[in-house]
Amino acid sequence: MQKMLIGGHLVGADEWLEVLNPYTREPVDHVARGGATHVDQAVALARHGAEKMRELSLSQRAAILKHVAELIRQERQSLATLLTLETGKLIGESRIEVERAAMVFELAAEACHHPRATQFPPESFTDGASRFGFWAREPMGVVASILAFNLPLAQAAQKTAPAIAAGNAIILKPSTEAPLTVLRLGLLLYRAGMPPEALSILTGKGEELGHALAAHPLIQTLTFTGSREVGLSLPVYAGAKRIEMELDTVGGLVAAETADPEHVAEVITCCGFMMAGQSPSSIQHVWAHARIFDALRDALLQRVAALRCGDPMEEGATLPPLIHPHALERVERWVQEAIQHGAKALTGAKAEPPFYLPTVLTETPVHTTLYNEAVFGPVVLLHAYESPAELLNRLNRFSIGLRLAIYTRDIAEAFELARHARALSVHVNDSPSLPIDPIIRGDMQEHHMCFEDMLQRIDRLSQAKYIGFGRMALF
Repeated sequence: MQKMLIGGHLVGADEWLEVLNPYTREPVDHVARGGATHVDQAVALARHGAEKMRELSLSQRAAILKHVAELIRQERQSLATLLTLETGKLIGESRIEVERAAMVFELAAEACHHPRATQFPPESFTDGASRFGFWAREPMGVVASILAFNLPLAQAAQKTAPAIAAGNAIILKPSTEAPLTVLRLGLLLYRAGMPPEALSILTGKGEELGHALAAHPLIQTLTFTGSREVGLSLPVYAGAKRIEMELDTVGGLVAAETADPEHVAEVITCCGFMMAGQSPSSIQHVWAHARIFDALRDALLQRVAALRCGDPMEEGATLPPLIHPHALERVERWVQEAIQHGAKALTGAKAEPPFYLPTVLTETPVHTTLYNEAVFGPVVLLHAYESPAELLNRLNRFSIGLRLAIYTRDIAEAFELARHARALSVHVNDSPSLPIDPIIRGDMQEHHMCFEDMLQRIDRLSQAKYIGFGRMALF
């Protein structure tokens, strides 16, 4: 029975929720079902924690961040095992996520040593002679983050590390399906020297805790990772507070006429079916030039046939289960709807609980749900195209964000497609699933996307303060 972490205290609840192993559907553990009163407790302690965080120097914050990265690496195997047990992802994928989390904390520690103020020249204005000023950065205060199930440890690191570097207190709400690794991270943060009042981890139902966090007037910033449907409901509760959302995206790949079908097929197999497609950057759509379509299709089907469903703790398994039976039912429903409307299944298109068999479809109608929404399952849609104009028309019809890979030997073609494709990111001769935390970080607010490195992320979890000096006569 895992209690919540509220300002350094272990807190239970009247009800407990099962955390099920997606592979066996047996309980891994139980967590407390928190509610609005626990949000109030966490925020009350976080206000004191925010003051303690503000008093910490940047070097002290960096020391905490560096220490927690060391602790994560010391416990890499137990963390990876716990990740696999609660998410069902392959043990190799879990090891990568643990290392990614440690790296994020290291990046934030390094960022603490960068300059934090920007000079502003009042003398550039007609009435600003003899004045001097600069912009400094101050913590927001209390930051709350709602996490998704698919990358619980990595997302917790991505939210927590810059918040600490900026000097904030933070409240985390992990996914109901995957709270255990985040709770373990919280204990490591306490061991690393995090002021206890400055960190809380609340477990429970998303709609109960999420709405309470969004509505709380003493939380200055709310970040959310998850579905568009849930994300767009949060501003109704959040009012005027700063809110940032990472919502559904879809991964796509273009195989141009000059692309190598064998190499592209390898990329699709790796990135289309990793984590059983339960990643926002997993490849769902593949547009292949008509002249290489058949070769790519055959190479892909050969590789997909070699994927093996199995116990995610076994090194030989290559396709993990879906997180929950509801996810399995949704993928099955979308695929069958597409087939009923004319799509052709080349392989898969069948559920074998807790797995959905790796699926490749062609001729999927553009009006189907499967075509337009992120499936979050092991499904790849193949499309043939004849011309760049036709391709761009297809790429630019999506209403959700597109992460795009382009494989071509023609640099002019790559440049034009990258320039005109309305995509969140474009990766030329590379996968859209590349971990890019050291380079950019996407936090989607409605209507726009802001890519950030760690320094920018820290800035977004802080606020600017102008400090100016008038003329002081010394002689």
